[in-house]
Amino acid sequence: MIGRTLAAVLIVALASTACAAGAPVASPAPSLADPAGEATRQVNRFFDLLRDRDVAGLGDFLSPAFTLQRADGSGAGRIDYLAVEPARITAYRITDLRANQSGPVLVARYLADVEGMVNTLPYAPGPAPRLSVFVWNGSDWQIVAHANFNPLSG
Repeated sequence: MIGRTLAAVLIVALASTACAAGAPVASPAPSLADPAGEATRQVNRFFDLLRDRDVAGLGDFLSPAFTLQRADGSGAGRIDYLAVEPARITAYRITDLRANQSGPVLVARYLADVEGMVNTLPYAPGPAPRLSVFVWNGSDWQIVAHANFNPLSG
């Protein structure tokens, strides 16, 4: 019995030493007093990465489960999205952002007025509804889903 107890103590000690020595400890998602403020930062982060053509930064920001849904019905997962040239954004403006948080999930809906090039064609349709979903990965927010909808028409 003492042998088993000693073995269990040694296993726990070794496991806690390994965790303390190498692997970062994941923290729970922050409970946001202002989900819209954090969502605004994360949405701007996404559009800034696209505008700046920062593929490496975009790769870090996209969750492994990232999914994109475009207004034209096409879509992409993380690997496909990074493999092809994402939209070229030269300018953008985010308005009417609303956000909700539930644990490690932050959901933002908003209007994005974007100028740039999509599929080698000029793109400036005016404000279009968007939906972006972020997930807390233990140390930072990552975008896990993004949807574009057709621009508003008067």
